This record gives sequence, structure tokens and C-alpha cells, in this order.
Amino acid sequence: MEKPKFDLTTIKRIFMYIKNDYKKELILVITCLIINTIANIAASLYLETLIDKYITPLIGVTNPEYIGVIKAIGIMSILYIIGIITIHICTRVMVKISEGTLKNIRDEMFIKMQSLPIKYFDTHTHGDIMSRYTNDTDTLSQLISQSMPQMFSSAVTIITVFIAMLIASIHLTVVVIISLVIMLYITKKIGGNSAKYFIKQQEEVGKVNRLY
Repeated sequence: MEKPKFDLTTIKRIFMYIKNDYKKELILVITCLIINTIANIAASLYLETLIDKYITPLIGVTNPEYIGVIKAIGIMSILYIIGIITIHICTRVMVKISEGTLKNIRDEMFIKMQSLPIKYFDTHTHGDIMSRYTNDTDTLSQLISQSMPQMFSSAVTIITVFIAMLIASIHLTVVVIISLVIMLYITKKIGGNSAKYFIKQQEEVGKVNRLY
């Protein structure tokens, strides 16, 4: 089987659907993802301050003061709450975007189908045609509502964490980068094989649909 290639043109076409009809919602999603990522990373980094500055000094103290600890925990709680709220908003808006985009795509498919010659319907089974409206569009729905936000969030996370790592320790950052390169190489090998099996799975699902 020919090795599948990543087609950036398809991603651009899907993005244009979203940009044309849901520009404001898209800006809201991007903003929420950035805030969510920064809030989660800030909360994780604040653990060091919580332990070193507030918890460790209380060890062995006869009458410890917990006001500082309570304030620090309150700050962490606010950061986590911000993360929860933003990801909730992002999820709800992405459902609206994905379902609306799929409706537009299905409408265009239906209009295109009405202009097709009779020969097309004679050479394609009902299951094969319906598979375009169900199985293929469901795959697009997962791409829009899950994969695309995760990709953007991961990119923001990588940039933010990399800056934090450089500030903490340059030497450890170099070690992590070397390890990351090795992991990416292994992941690329495994991902290439997974893509082949995914395409095979989609072909088998199409064959099953053609039987009905």
C-alpha cells in the first residue's frame, strides 16, 4: 500500500469553511485555548513557590501560620478554575463550529450530487454514496472539534514550557531536546504505520456500507 501523505490543502479548505462562517467563534476559541494553557502551566510552576516559600518553612515550627499557605492555595485554585472555565467555553463553541461546518459541507455535497450525471449513480452503490455523508463527515467532525484545538493547544504549551525550561536550566533543556528528538523519530515511525491501518479501516468501512 502506498504510504499516505499529509495533505495541507485539505486542512486549509476546512479552515476556510470555519473562517468564513465562524470567525468570531474561532477567535474566542483561540483566546480560550491560550488562556487555558497559560493558566495550567502557571499553576504547575506555582507549585514550586507553594512548597519552597510557604510549606517548607512551616516544617518543625511550633505555632505555624497558615495564612500564607491558604493564600497560595487560593491563587492556585483561581488558576485551575480559569483553566476549567476556558476549556468548557472552548468545548461548547467548538461543538457549534464543527456541527455548523459539517452542515455546510453536507449542503454543498447535496447540491453537487444533484448536478451529477445518472452514470455516477449507476456506477456507485447507495452505501458508498451515503458513506460520504456519514462516515467521512464524522471523521471531519472529529478533526474540527478535537484534533485542531488539541494541535493549537499543544503548540502553545510547547512554546510556553520551552521558555520556562530555558529560564529554569539551560543544561536540562538541552537534555530534554535530545530526548525529544529521539521520541519524535520513534513516534514518526509508529504514526506512519498507524496511518496505513487507519486508511485500511476506512476502506473496509466503505466496503461494508456498499453492501447495504
